[in-house]
Amino acid sequence: MKGWETTTLGEVLQKTDTINPLQAPQAEFDYIDVSSISNATFQIEETQRLTGKDAPSRARRLVKANDILFATVRPTLLRIAVVPDYLDGQVCSTGYFVLRPKKEIDHRFLFYWLFTEGFMGKMESLQKGASYPAVTDSIVLDSRIPLPPLAEQRRIADILDRAAAMRAK
Repeated sequence: MKGWETTTLGEVLQKTDTINPLQAPQAEFDYIDVSSISNATFQIEETQRLTGKDAPSRARRLVKANDILFATVRPTLLRIAVVPDYLDGQVCSTGYFVLRPKKEIDHRFLFYWLFTEGFMGKMESLQKGASYPAVTDSIVLDSRIPLPPLAEQRRIADILDRAAAMRAK
């Protein structure tokens, strides 16, 4: 299509930060575990309030509002969600890949794209492990994404937002 290009996720994502909560043993934070995301609502439904000294070893990824969390463990279970404003600056499990889009990509467009057969089919075909299948961060980063101009991304995301709202009723 006119104005569309194809690129890798690695080209359109910002680098994200990690944290070691043990370095601030008394500091409190909300922890987003792999089980925190509902694969029915695609939202973060439950977090745990922890202190640094009580943090599990997987509590390492710092998240910001509008980041997209994608569970790399059992990826076909579709544990995918957008980080809401109230969880800005909190911590998620290393069982998630944190997608933080650069300015040329609408976070909602990216969120919806993760559900496509093109992306999920690739994740399913490349996951490794029988009892605990997973994909690596590099597999996610190397995935190709068709990218329309930003205005078109927003138009598509608006349509999909309306469809999702109708389904939720």
